[in-house]
Amino acid sequence: MRFLQALIILLLSSWLQAADVPLILSRLSSDDAKERSDALRELATSGEVRLIPFLEDYRQGSGYVLDGRAVLVLEVKDGAGVALDPLTRVPIAADAVPVVRLTEMPVSRRERIAAGEAINRLRLADPDPVARLAAVTKASDGANVADRGVLAEIALGDPDPRVRRAASEGTALIDLADTDPAVRIAACGKLADLHAAGSRDKLTTMASTDADPGVKAAATSAKAAIDTWQGGVHVAQTIFSGLSAGSILIIMALGLSITFGLMGVINMAHGEMLMIGAYATLMVQSIFLAVLPPALMPYYFPLGVVAGFAAAAMVGWLIELTVIRHLYGRPLETLLATWGISYLLIQTVRTIFGDNRAVTAPDWLVGGWEPMTNLVLPWNRLFIIGLTVISIVGVWLLLKRTRLGLLLRATTQSRRTAASLGVNTRAIDGATFALGSGLAGAAGAALTLIGGLKPDMGQEFIIDSFLVVAAGGVGNLAGVIWAGLGLGMANKLLEPITQAVWAKVIVLGIVILFLQWRPSGLFPAKGRLADA
Repeated sequence: MRFLQALIILLLSSWLQAADVPLILSRLSSDDAKERSDALRELATSGEVRLIPFLEDYRQGSGYVLDGRAVLVLEVKDGAGVALDPLTRVPIAADAVPVVRLTEMPVSRRERIAAGEAINRLRLADPDPVARLAAVTKASDGANVADRGVLAEIALGDPDPRVRRAASEGTALIDLADTDPAVRIAACGKLADLHAAGSRDKLTTMASTDADPGVKAAATSAKAAIDTWQGGVHVAQTIFSGLSAGSILIIMALGLSITFGLMGVINMAHGEMLMIGAYATLMVQSIFLAVLPPALMPYYFPLGVVAGFAAAAMVGWLIELTVIRHLYGRPLETLLATWGISYLLIQTVRTIFGDNRAVTAPDWLVGGWEPMTNLVLPWNRLFIIGLTVISIVGVWLLLKRTRLGLLLRATTQSRRTAASLGVNTRAIDGATFALGSGLAGAAGAALTLIGGLKPDMGQEFIIDSFLVVAAGGVGNLAGVIWAGLGLGMANKLLEPITQAVWAKVIVLGIVILFLQWRPSGLFPAKGRLADA
């Protein structure tokens, strides 16, 4: 019953508010400057967000009154203009209205400022939480005492927790300038509880310049608490960045572990399989944009990942069929042949697509998840980690729980025995090489979420992928996972201390020293290098 009463009151108040807005707008044409200022203040508190475009045009001198009704005339030609409803922006008459029937709303500098303040206040009531958050953040940064009441109401009642938190931070920032030391001390405590990183500079200033010793102590304590929290956030962000970077390496190394670790093929074109997967995703996006309705655009990226896997797998199968098949047991020759193939693929893609392209992430991968204050985990990187988990599970199931996996393991362990039992080892070779290449293509599709596309993009990952396979143990799935995560973490932990290039050099040195201690890597190698 109370819910129905509240709903009725809300609907009635909204109706009355909407009914009053046109009357308030018409007062903007008054000759009394105070009347116009009062009207702008009432509009600012009306909560009618449709007024924002009108007020922006009003500041440019496009507001008029027609027969006692406020209208918007954006352009006047030949002594007449199209009169628009200020809220709906729909023409109120079929024909243009002569200027002589229009009364221009006077706009002084003071009214332009007041209209700007009204726009900022109305944005605080925007139904879009993203726009509302931006408005609250802007009001908080302004630290205007006049906004404190509105921010306090938002902090208590807004449905979005991010907006409530930003409003709470804004009220505390405003209270830092209060004349009462007790209010300033309470504000410092609130900012410490909120872990408000944006208040750090103000707290630093207060800790050294405030006249009250209690405020100085509170500001110093709040700053220390915020710094401690931010340190933890930085560590968590570094670990997460290492996980996402390691995830790309793991998918790449999964494929390389199959082609190199199990088949004994040194495939220097493996990085170009990543590049093919990335450009296949770009082509899927282009097809969706050109052919399919916009409503289907959110679904293009999962299909792009599948297309990236399929395209790279097909190219890998063709390479195995035409080149690799004739070079088994000759690793140096496969290295040289695939090195040449890599440059051929790079130049082909450069000729077709040019040098730099980009894939636009779908809306559902924009933004991030905030598990704790100031720690935002981007959806695109979470997607990459999820794709890595799916790839690992898929490869394990394929190798351990399918007939193809059984034939693949039999062929790699003893090629002659498998052939004598009727296994088509040539077909298994092609399928295995296609699988390894397809995994690299899936990694390329995922990489488009965090970087641009260029023909030689695979060259940046091929060395790291070989390092992962070597450090983890050639042909071992668990080794690939641990080594990929380790190298990804090591790079991200060292980059803040050294430059990115030096971080890679140090990681390479660590891997070399590790292999001196354990030449077979974390897990012993398996493959058919001897009998290929």
